Amino acid sequence: MSVFKNGFMWGGSVSSMQVEGAWDEDGKGLTVYDASQMKSNAETASDWKVAIDFYHRYKEDIALFAEMGFTTYRFSLSWARILPDGEGIVNEAGLQFYDRVIDELLKYNIEPVVCLYHFDMPLTLANKYGGWQSRQMFEAFKAYAQIVIERFGTRVKYYIPFNEQNAAVSIQMKNLEELIPQSHMQHTAAAVQHHMFMASAAVRNIAREYAPHAMVGGMVNFAPFYPSTSKPEDVLTAQKANRRYNYRMLDVFANGEYPADQLHEWRLNEVTPPFQEGDLSYLKEGKMDFLAHSYYQSLTIQSGMEVTIESIWDFFLGGKSLNNEYLKTSEWGWAIDPVGLRLTVKEIYDNYKLPVFTIECGIGVKEELDENDTVLDDYRIAYFREHIEQLRLAVSQDGVDLMGFLTWGPIDILSSQGEMKKRYGFIYVDRTETDLRDLKRYKKKSYNWFREVISSNGEDLE
Repeated sequence: MSVFKNGFMWGGSVSSMQVEGAWDEDGKGLTVYDASQMKSNAETASDWKVAIDFYHRYKEDIALFAEMGFTTYRFSLSWARILPDGEGIVNEAGLQFYDRVIDELLKYNIEPVVCLYHFDMPLTLANKYGGWQSRQMFEAFKAYAQIVIERFGTRVKYYIPFNEQNAAVSIQMKNLEELIPQSHMQHTAAAVQHHMFMASAAVRNIAREYAPHAMVGGMVNFAPFYPSTSKPEDVLTAQKANRRYNYRMLDVFANGEYPADQLHEWRLNEVTPPFQEGDLSYLKEGKMDFLAHSYYQSLTIQSGMEVTIESIWDFFLGGKSLNNEYLKTSEWGWAIDPVGLRLTVKEIYDNYKLPVFTIECGIGVKEELDENDTVLDDYRIAYFREHIEQLRLAVSQDGVDLMGFLTWGPIDILSSQGEMKKRYGFIYVDRTETDLRDLKRYKKKSYNWFREVISSNGEDLE
């Protein structure tokens, strides 16, 4: 008998800009990702115009997921596909596309988990309001969320307001660096955080009214910080980093209020978020039903190193973590730490007593098809075997209420930096950064392995 409960959700997660393509088709508006075109490394990275062409190949891809046994698929919506300007006139063709995707998933009994915001926003809103620093961004998102939730009705039972909301704050701040004087950065960061929290609460409050059957989960990019030594100053630094990176946001999701250390830090820095009357009660009413997270690596830190809400994503991606001698690393320098995943779900559940959903996990590897048109990715199988084993221990030994396990990029997709060579999938997509080739799909060795894992509800990991 499996340690995972009946109805445990198995599947994968993607974002709209990394899979859809069709960047200007059927009335879709421009987004921040469309505009950037990854100009800083245009010779080595892809733009987002085609991605892996899920927009035209969704039936083929969903059929492959169904054959693997997926019970769940988390995808994000392109806000600008539904509202080309982010607000105002609705693009019916965009809603119809997502209707078709949801219906196709349900045809195979795959539960859709819908994420409303995955780092990308309509370009018009970015230019008009400066993104999430403005209260108007929250108001626009609130209207967008209501359109989506009303439209999808009882077909969608799970919503994620923001992908990795802690990272979303950091990315927004990075995009505002050239526009905001350094002296105003902390004040702007507080405004961005508050407006995003209000938007998350809006999804929960709107769902309560228009889709009372649905559950809403706040999501963070969770990376445990380890002290580099047992020196008390290193332990204190790691604890502070864990609070800023992981726990403060979860505190708001679970408790509906800002934690004491966050409020103290704002007062200390003479920063006051732009609270309006009724905001704090709105947050309290919008407490999450479950807590979702991504997990890729743990990070190691020592005294003197600082992690701020503005620099979170750079710290995670930029190799600023110290080397942990007990862990191997991926080709991209990310620590491979299966026990860190057990620690993650245990910490979340112990602290908040809400169901936990591991919604992204995976390893990016440079791969090419072999002479048999496949990839013998035993390293990926080993990676997932070790991580799922730790989740089994978290459930059986630690008593964690775990909802499911979704892998990141179950089919090869563009990375967040526009890299096709960083492949996460069980399914190989034949394209490079600069050569679209034929975009044909091929099953890797891990495809059949994960199918057996799902069919045994996590019991068969061999």
